[in-house]
Amino acid sequence: MCGIAGRFASAGLAPAPGWHARADALLTHRGPDESGYFNDDVCELVHRRLALIDLTPTGRQPMSNTDGSVVVVFNGEIYNHPELRRRLQHRGHTFRGTSDTEVLVHLYEEEGEAMLGRLRGIFAFAIYDRTQRRLLLGRDRFGVKPLFWALHEGQLLFASEMKAITALPGFTSEIDRQACYDFLGLGWIPEPATGFTAIHALPPGSGLTVTDSPRLFRYHDVAAVPDPNASINDSTAILEDALLDAVRRQAVADVPVAALLSGGIDSSLVVAAHRRTASAPTATFNVRFPDRSHDETATAMAVATHYGTAHHTIDVAEHALDADAVAGLLRHFDQPFADTSCIPMYCVSHAVRSRGIICALSGDGGDEAFGGYARFWRANQLARLMAVPPLVRSAAVAAGTALSPWTRNWGRQLSKAARLAGQGRHSSATLLAGLATYLNEDDKARLMVPEAHNGLLPVDRLYDGYRPDGVTDLEELSRRMTEKLFAVSLPSQMLRKVDMMSMRASIEVRVPMLDEAIVSLGLTLPHRLKTDGRTGKLVLRSLAERWLPASVARHPKHGFSIPLDVMVPSSVHDLIDGVLMSSDARTRPMLDRGLVGGWLRRFRDARAEPSGGTMSRQGLYQRVFMLLSLELWMRDHALTW
Repeated sequence: MCGIAGRFASAGLAPAPGWHARADALLTHRGPDESGYFNDDVCELVHRRLALIDLTPTGRQPMSNTDGSVVVVFNGEIYNHPELRRRLQHRGHTFRGTSDTEVLVHLYEEEGEAMLGRLRGIFAFAIYDRTQRRLLLGRDRFGVKPLFWALHEGQLLFASEMKAITALPGFTSEIDRQACYDFLGLGWIPEPATGFTAIHALPPGSGLTVTDSPRLFRYHDVAAVPDPNASINDSTAILEDALLDAVRRQAVADVPVAALLSGGIDSSLVVAAHRRTASAPTATFNVRFPDRSHDETATAMAVATHYGTAHHTIDVAEHALDADAVAGLLRHFDQPFADTSCIPMYCVSHAVRSRGIICALSGDGGDEAFGGYARFWRANQLARLMAVPPLVRSAAVAAGTALSPWTRNWGRQLSKAARLAGQGRHSSATLLAGLATYLNEDDKARLMVPEAHNGLLPVDRLYDGYRPDGVTDLEELSRRMTEKLFAVSLPSQMLRKVDMMSMRASIEVRVPMLDEAIVSLGLTLPHRLKTDGRTGKLVLRSLAERWLPASVARHPKHGFSIPLDVMVPSSVHDLIDGVLMSSDARTRPMLDRGLVGGWLRRFRDARAEPSGGTMSRQGLYQRVFMLLSLELWMRDHALTW
């Protein structure tokens, strides 16, 4: 909905000439409709508005309470604001407009920082209490909306995007080597770390108060508590009611609301719920890829036809994917980020905006709570592999490795599964980390020169184990996978991609699958209601059988990956080769040049190579784009390892 930034120092702010105008300009894409500004001797607030609710002047920000003692800048939507407003009015509060933002200042008057637990929605905000000379930052439960903060020369800085923080005159930061080392395995930096040692992400479900010094606190934790008595029919009925309620709430706006329709189960269910709760046909959008193995247009069209939506198919091949465009998207993240699905995410967001629509619903978030990722159904096989004798696992590793050059995926997957199962017998944290990474610790050690990673910790510290060594309980493994998806990858990868690419195109994307009631249901599902060992999201698929065409309900999961080898022109290859292999490359002193050069040659020749081998097609792209993203970011900020 918006972009926010600010500075606070209870003892008095030092002058920062031109900063607020610079921050405003850097965040304009997040809120092109209006600019707002507040300042006094201890606080400076910047706001860029994307007007979705209360389009009148009473919706402008920064916004204050009746006497001006509490001021807020806010990004997001509070879906239960009508109920909160009625309760506050009953207690004597007077409202000037209909904005959900206005509820925040009055709720703060009543409850202070405890207000965070009352909110249902997607949000990041800063509330300045002028009487107490205090600042409160808050972020939603699952990290849909971003918020970053830093301490600099006695003041606290915050912003929706880090570029507004680094724009402060005199602000400097070193590279966070540990965070970037993690990035080389994951393809993204796990929050609350960022690429900068001095900048932090406010964790999901957290708040931060500042008077003389900052105090971080949690108001919500994600805990999976499987109900062994849950049934598919009861769970489906609860989901049906919850999804209709979530979409009804999230489709409220004073502008038209569209839906992103990938062709997958989650987005298709959101479209179905929207059509069932809306009085007018839904506008839907999908992305068409120039590769049949990635394209789900036929499935998206089946849903659009079934529900009579006003459908638009966006052909990614028609969008400029030249070197400048690709580099621009990577640089926009303000730190290393290499999920290549950011490209189609931006394309569809740009297409939505070009048709005059600024708000859309998506299906993001269903995989985490309902068992949608392949790791859930592969967990069944992993549990069995962990139970077999070590010699059998070793034989499986050897066989998979030997077969990799002649099989598309089977040999490579067998080898990896057997290797992970062996590690899982000794360390469940290593197993959980291995399911999330593109490069394991041995891979990273081969990629980097020894002195570059000395003293750095393995990424499995983020995936703390669940039981003593050797335990292979499938239910416990599934539960910990769920919790770690919410704690690590959802806010740092999936939601960051969606926010940065949609807001770059100046649209807001809302995520009904991350409604609090829907997530609460998903967190109670036992493993048997997540997967049958062959596919996932059994409860979502059960609802799909009721709402969607059979071909869609049974459609296998594809994900939002992008076939880069048939999409990017030679200029992108030239960019990659030029920046990574140049003599002044920032990453040059830290990486094995021979290994990097080999990856680049394989990437350039990918279309001519057989599909088998020890590295998947997508794994190759991921490696190349990880290095490109890291190099561009280090150049932009003049960073050295």
